[in-house]
Amino acid sequence: MKSFSIKCFLLTIFLITMSKANAQDQFSVLLFTQHDDWHYNTIPVAIQAFQDMAEEHQFKFNWTQRPNDLLKQLPKHDVVIFMNANADSLKTKHITALKAFIKRGGGFVGIHGTADGENNNAWFDGLVGAKFVNHPKLQAAIVKVENTDFPATWHLPNKWLRSDEWYNFSNFDLDKLNVVLTVDETSYDFTAGYDDIPLKGMGDKHPISWYQYYEGGKSFYTALGHKPESFKDKNFLNHIFGGIYWVANRQDN
Repeated sequence: MKSFSIKCFLLTIFLITMSKANAQDQFSVLLFTQHDDWHYNTIPVAIQAFQDMAEEHQFKFNWTQRPNDLLKQLPKHDVVIFMNANADSLKTKHITALKAFIKRGGGFVGIHGTADGENNNAWFDGLVGAKFVNHPKLQAAIVKVENTDFPATWHLPNKWLRSDEWYNFSNFDLDKLNVVLTVDETSYDFTAGYDDIPLKGMGDKHPISWYQYYEGGKSFYTALGHKPESFKDKNFLNHIFGGIYWVANRQDN
């Protein structure tokens, strides 16, 4: 009887483990980060947040900061997240691997500094959707939801007050991008740069988050997420997960 009870217990543990493993197979996510002087303290907080998100929503998660790992890891994943990582550290072979990943239907999520970069790469800039120009000092501002029927905004209020770096962009193609969030330039001082030269804003329509279909795959970008505290904010994390969900889902939403 004792032997039977032990067998039942082991079988139960096995079934629970297998069930959890199968649930985690819904899709797989690879996070790619780069070290820089502006976001180094955000990376460890974000990694932990993504690990917790993977456990909560049951998907596979891996992280790398080595470009050569992209060559090995991309074929094994459904979604790649570039968090404050751009094309500056990527060589031709890495861009080629990323192109192949997108063309086979892979999902791309870009966060914050991914739109930045000293080197111009037209294909990568197109994948992100725009190119960073500058930003004023970190301030509180009102974020407006422009599309309530998208997974990254379903949970958000129509007006969302938060503090962040409000990026200005160039190289927009609004015919291809579906804007989901804008920032209200009347709610902060967009001229307040880091020297005596005032900055220029983007006007009445200042996009900060969007999605698009791109060469066989899907891309989602958000300019939010400068400080480590963002990755402790449930609204922001659900915003990111909504983007991950959309690019990972082969069915249109």
